[in-house]
Amino acid sequence: MLPEVPSGDSVHRVDFAQVSPLCIGLLPALMLLMSVGAVAAEARIAVAANFRDTAVTIARHLEGASPHHYEIIAGSTGKLASQIIRGAPFDILMAADRERPKQLEDRGLTVPGSLEVYAIGEIGLWWPNAPKPIELKKLESLDPRSVCIANPAFSPYGGAAWGLMNQAQFDKDWLKRIARVDNINFVTGAVASGQAEAGFVARSSITTGLRHGRISAAPEDVLWLSVESDVEQALVVMTRARDNQAAQFWVRQLRTQAIQAVIQLDGYQLTTVAD
Repeated sequence: MLPEVPSGDSVHRVDFAQVSPLCIGLLPALMLLMSVGAVAAEARIAVAANFRDTAVTIARHLEGASPHHYEIIAGSTGKLASQIIRGAPFDILMAADRERPKQLEDRGLTVPGSLEVYAIGEIGLWWPNAPKPIELKKLESLDPRSVCIANPAFSPYGGAAWGLMNQAQFDKDWLKRIARVDNINFVTGAVASGQAEAGFVARSSITTGLRHGRISAAPEDVLWLSVESDVEQALVVMTRARDNQAAQFWVRQLRTQAIQAVIQLDGYQLTTVAD
């Protein structure tokens, strides 16, 4: 594995040798889209934890279809944005909200006009042993320490979960005692391992977890929540990557049918009209 970024925050790097190929037939399509005479370049892509598996798949295929190399750094959106403000050398931030990319734009740290929504995520309550059908309000019957969310201070998915419970008028003292973890993937892991009885998860984490055999979840064990709680995910290109061909190629390819199919396959709603 690659070494950690020099930072006190928790981030996760990806070893591409451990990634299984997905989307057979994608490479030929990407080869046709590749710019003629492209010069090899490297780009460091900071991605929200929920988008980690999808970003790894995209990077694997773009590396096979171009001379470029991509390094994926995954963590909670809030921590990644804070690292960028402190000077972390990332070329693109793929956040799980619009707020942090806009904050970076307002600070003059991004390429003007590069902010765009690349996916819509969905949040759900995964409660394997819940009385069926699952009802959100019944969650208060559990010990709050056995209910897990991503920390709302850093995670947009955690913020969405917190908002839902407040809208449902959960007991304030109960809410104060629920378990908080660093990012949405940790919530999925906590429920999958039995460390938590229930947790608020991203559809993408469930979808990719099932595909890779990391979790086992029956459809009736997850309550997918209101469309009002859908998570709008945005990216922005850092000023340092203005002339980085690898970063530019990444953004262009996100709009193609091939990569849009990858994003949709991993449980996201699409926002971009494919080229």
